[in-house]
Amino acid sequence: MAQRIAIQLHVANALQWLGTLYRNPADALKEHVSNAIDEHLKAMAAGTAHDRCQVTFTLDRRHVTIDYPYGMSRAEIESALERVADSAKRAGSTRTIGRLGIGIFSFQQVGRRCTFYTRKTPLAETLCVVLKEGSDQASVETALARARLDRPGMRVVISELKFDPTRSRGPIAPDTLRRYLAEKFESYLREGWLTIEIRTGVGRFAVTPARIRLPRLLADLRELALPDAADKKLRLDLYFDPSGHGRVAIRHHGVSIVDDLKALAAYGLETSAWAQGSVRGVIDADFLTPLPARSGFEENEDWVALLDLLDRYLPTIAAELDGHLAAHRAQQVSEISERAVRLARDILDLDEFRDLALPGGLAKRGRPEPATSRQSKATARKRRHAGEASVAPGDRPSARGHRIRYEEVPFEDGSRHSRFVAGVVQANTVHPDFQQAARSSDTRLVYAALMIGKESIAFNDRTGSAGDFLERLLDFYFKLNTRKSQRAKRRTQPTAAQDSLDLEPPPGRPRQDAAGPI
Repeated sequence: MAQRIAIQLHVANALQWLGTLYRNPADALKEHVSNAIDEHLKAMAAGTAHDRCQVTFTLDRRHVTIDYPYGMSRAEIESALERVADSAKRAGSTRTIGRLGIGIFSFQQVGRRCTFYTRKTPLAETLCVVLKEGSDQASVETALARARLDRPGMRVVISELKFDPTRSRGPIAPDTLRRYLAEKFESYLREGWLTIEIRTGVGRFAVTPARIRLPRLLADLRELALPDAADKKLRLDLYFDPSGHGRVAIRHHGVSIVDDLKALAAYGLETSAWAQGSVRGVIDADFLTPLPARSGFEENEDWVALLDLLDRYLPTIAAELDGHLAAHRAQQVSEISERAVRLARDILDLDEFRDLALPGGLAKRGRPEPATSRQSKATARKRRHAGEASVAPGDRPSARGHRIRYEEVPFEDGSRHSRFVAGVVQANTVHPDFQQAARSSDTRLVYAALMIGKESIAFNDRTGSAGDFLERLLDFYFKLNTRKSQRAKRRTQPTAAQDSLDLEPPPGRPRQDAAGPI
């Protein structure tokens, strides 16, 4: 018969480990918001809920204080402490966020001591519960008069902090914590009954969900069911993000568990259109099972079925993205064109370029007419008297008069940067210099203005050779910039060898140089 050995557990070490399961201090503090939401949902089911569930964070150099309007009785406190990792919420009928009952130990990522002041009802006394890092015991007693709560609720005071929470670049800096909580509890904040406020010595900051003004994706597929389980449904709230920094999160009961599909390595989705940055939004999948501290999901059959379902709709989302991306690129080129023409017009109006004849629509009003041949002047004068439009390149009728245009097209001959055709400055999109400049909107704008300036200067050439010389000058300029940036990235690596101290040898011993004995 096999021997059975009882497993022994070091409770203090286990509790300390449970308290550090969270991804960061802000993730640990969010547990108190989750607890407040769970208590509010239970109160709603019982008909005793407040109109609003107000959660307040107060950040001080010595303390982090969290207040919310739902307290606990002595019996509930004892049950929570005696059932760690076996929350009573599992057996409840109300939909709750917490499932393991380890959130009360999350303070260990912020401080070494946590004091709970709790009052269940208006007639109940205020209880004081103290937890310490590295301890396997909790103390429960009636709170002193100066620490009693004025009304029912919970006050959590984390002390003996491990860092200054008021630092602007700290892990729970006010702005960092505000954005993190807004992202995690977006769905509850939009419902209106949850309000979160962060207070510091400089002011109060309300946590509000971000406003989304983006085109919606998969608008006809707001809800999908798993193929083999019609009762297990996921809800989609997706948008096209032209910035390229969009993220798709997976939520469980309104709280983000997976912040970005891109982080799901080894599943294939991280390299698909779902995670390329053009899709922003959330996928609600309440049928999944979160891991402890909600650091991820259990990779069970439901998880695999969800990934298969997302993969099935990959061609649909990719087709929608192609249409949105094409429209966005066209709008982007149009905006860059207008700004580049204005920029080039301002520069070409300087004294250094006043002698140039500019393409029609590029010169500012009031610019003196450049000196040209008598024949061209006479021809232009005759056309003006006849009411005919000029046939000079650059004149293009529009509601605002004649204007020059800029566009980006691929050239069959990829060696040229740009060309001027029928009043349009065309930039070559297959040229390596353009592709390098197109990585950011600022460099793309400068590149467009540079091409307009180049074609405006070449417009004055009557020999037909200035364009080629300008192309060579551009090649030289961009290669010079490339080498300059490469040299700037280089860092001199220190050698491991140390310089000799060049000390005098002891008497009677021959002197050696740095290379060794001769």
